[in-house]
Amino acid sequence: MSNWLYFIVIAAGAYCLFVTVMVVLSVRKMRHPQGLLEEVHDPERLDDPQGITAWARAQGFELASQFDFSGVIGAGDIKMAVEGWFLPSKKLFLMHYHVLDKSHYEFVTGLEGDYSLTSSKSVDSLNLPFPPKMFVQAFEDDSLDELLEKHEKTLAFFKERFRVAPIVPALPLQEMILHSIEMQMTYVQSLPFWYLRGLWWHLIRRRQLRNKSVIEQIHRLDGE
Repeated sequence: MSNWLYFIVIAAGAYCLFVTVMVVLSVRKMRHPQGLLEEVHDPERLDDPQGITAWARAQGFELASQFDFSGVIGAGDIKMAVEGWFLPSKKLFLMHYHVLDKSHYEFVTGLEGDYSLTSSKSVDSLNLPFPPKMFVQAFEDDSLDELLEKHEKTLAFFKERFRVAPIVPALPLQEMILHSIEMQMTYVQSLPFWYLRGLWWHLIRRRQLRNKSVIEQIHRLDGE
């Protein structure tokens, strides 16, 4: 084996091991998420260059919560800043995440029967499987208006398919997030050989689901 080919094999193996270890560490850290969220009040953070605050206010959203998230593996002391906005008329959350120079957003709706729908701009939202009734779709190139349109289209599909409608949240936003994280991590760890499947989830699964609507995902499962 030539030196360059040997190097490629070693590098690929090291990358696979790195991804696997990072997934395992992340799942184990977030399995007990209490303490990962720290409430803050920082008006300066609302002056975001992406214009998300201005858009949210123009649509009638109200600021529900500001907090820092310290569950990012490998980030050291760097925390992810999070703003949660709520639109009472639609029972709809807009989440804004930003760390360093990176930022993304997503819409979240809780529904009857423990269903939920998340429409995200980040493909990282697809890194791990979600438990039944917790649906996620990611569209990397969508504006806020485009993502909201797809979110509402999927909600209409849910109403017809599952006979469920949006509900008023029963818990404060941070408690809802902690509960959701714990549910997901518990589900992931219930899957056979979950600690060996992180590489597949990261490299293959999320690529298969990126820019695929939940409606399309369900139709594929139905064999349509």
